[in-house]
Amino acid sequence: MLARFRPTVSQAIDRGLRVGAVGAAALLLVAGLGAVWSLPAVTRAATWLAGLALPAGAAAGLLLRPYVGTNIDRLGAHGLPLALRNFAPWKLVVDVRAQWWRGRTVVAVALDDGTVQRLPAPYDGTLLGRDRDFVRKLMVIRRVWETYREAEERTPVDVARGR
Repeated sequence: MLARFRPTVSQAIDRGLRVGAVGAAALLLVAGLGAVWSLPAVTRAATWLAGLALPAGAAAGLLLRPYVGTNIDRLGAHGLPLALRNFAPWKLVVDVRAQWWRGRTVVAVALDDGTVQRLPAPYDGTLLGRDRDFVRKLMVIRRVWETYREAEERTPVDVARGR
């Protein structure tokens, strides 16, 4: 593996807080329905759980941080979680660029069939989603692509034979 990119700690907290906010909103809706239907136990429990949703979301974002991101090797860019749709082989990539998408700047690789694949990390957003090293990370990915895009794949047998 030549490079590994994960969301920064603040980006992981940001994502977790967003998920926690959705959970808190849903629980506050349940609390409101409990108040309308005169169910004080439901209202009290849902309110307490809504208060815990934000910190729980932030903690979940930190815990899941190692499992989200991008691995770069001589074969291509592997998005995490690993799946075939998250792999962009260098020989099929025609451009590596920054792209504005869903309120943040992400690394996008354009493939020879016209599709654009966005990498899960690195990215640069607002507030907690900022990554001061985004441009440097983009240049690393671009340099690896420029190095390996024309390289032929060699098997260990070829290397042993001196090819």
